Amino acid sequence: MNPEEILAVLRIDNLDEVEDALESELFEIRKSILAKPLLRLTLKSKLARLNVLAKIAENQQLFREPPVFQFVYDGSKIESALSLWESYMQARSQWKMVFTQTQTPIGLTAVLEEGVKMELEFASKFPVSDWTEEEPVFGTEPDPMLLQNGLKKAAEKGWITFSDLEKNKNGLEKDLLLALKRLSLLPKYLQ
Repeated sequence: MNPEEILAVLRIDNLDEVEDALESELFEIRKSILAKPLLRLTLKSKLARLNVLAKIAENQQLFREPPVFQFVYDGSKIESALSLWESYMQARSQWKMVFTQTQTPIGLTAVLEEGVKMELEFASKFPVSDWTEEEPVFGTEPDPMLLQNGLKKAAEKGWITFSDLEKNKNGLEKDLLLALKRLSLLPKYLQ
């Protein structure tokens, strides 16, 4: 990438401003991504922009690459819906911390890919079922506390597994059923 292209892409006047412009763009990308669910479709343009920014950073010899975050999780032994949800929230919290601390375009791309893998791993544990007739919205996430509290109330009634929840879905709140349906259908939007 030549200097004129770099100036045009970053909308700056001087090559001395490249590092600051890159840091500013990375901040805005992180902020935007954290405000929305991790869906392959919504990340497409951000990943393309990060690729361009990575080429600029490489051209200008900016940033050293940190070790890449790798998501490791084995949820095969978790049978409780509540335990799975709590593990998911813990993993997402860890992922968000790593994501916000990553300072390079290549590093952010890698962490985003790991985030999508993490989401897919967890979402695939939520069985597709006829939770509700309503269609969930995928552009916004359900309130995590709604799920947490709904699953706790279900556990207090002895409805521990997804099978228990499905059998007793008439005793669950509508919002919880909609959130469960969204999670069960989410893998389609992550691939």
